[in-house]
Amino acid sequence: MESNNTIKNVIKIFVPFVIALLIHSVVVFFDIIGIFVRNCISNEKTVASKSIETIMSQDYTQPMNQALISAIQFSLYILIFGIMLYKIKKPSVKEGFFNIIKPPIIIFLIIGGIAGQFMVDGGLALLRPLFKSAFDKYDELVSSVTGVSSSWLMLLTVFLISPIAEEILFRGLVLTYSKRVMPAVFAIILQAFLFGLYHGNIIQGTYAFLMGLLLGFMVHKTDNLITCIVFHIALNVSILLVPSGLLKVTSNAILTTAISAVILTICIFFIFKKTKKQETNK
Repeated sequence: MESNNTIKNVIKIFVPFVIALLIHSVVVFFDIIGIFVRNCISNEKTVASKSIETIMSQDYTQPMNQALISAIQFSLYILIFGIMLYKIKKPSVKEGFFNIIKPPIIIFLIIGGIAGQFMVDGGLALLRPLFKSAFDKYDELVSSVTGVSSSWLMLLTVFLISPIAEEILFRGLVLTYSKRVMPAVFAIILQAFLFGLYHGNIIQGTYAFLMGLLLGFMVHKTDNLITCIVFHIALNVSILLVPSGLLKVTSNAILTTAISAVILTICIFFIFKKTKKQETNK
């Protein structure tokens, strides 16, 4: 009986991850079908083969269409995974929201998130000369979010909706289920690995894995998902705060990475200290 429960819990670790991939596939499928139908009934009356070619080379990759796909996908994550998380952690979800919204902790989370983004960008700048082709693809991805072609919907999705969705999925469900069948350290590593794998490219996946370790450790120590959500939002928004020319010089990149790492460490220390103090005062 105990072995059966263990197997069930192991399966539960990967079920949310698989559901997330299925949601993405379904959203993309219906988006392509919708564009295809629109093109077929348009005034141009394009043939089916031409319409599919147009969809994949032009319509599908349009910034607003990509933003719409992302917004729908992550909103479904919040709805579906939020309900799943609420069912398994109902009391802590309620208590956690009201306990964490306090100025000192929020300030440290925001500063830590900003420092985390500067540290990531500094580290990436140092690695860029070694992996030029991989960074070319990564630059295209970042440009689609923050470049001149980005839309308000994409910014809203990347800076608010996706951090909430990803934290509920990975630090909420995956980490919770993982800790039921393995020591916390392995559970944190596993959810971080899946978080990195989810991002689908080597550059983003690598630093997503590292940030996943930090976020997993954070939610494990604070036992509060809201800390990770606020930190993740601050981290993503900080993409806009890093000056484009700051990290082009190697010495600047090294200094920025080092200073940011120190600031991030200090912030994490105070976050843990403040949340622990709140627990003892209950």
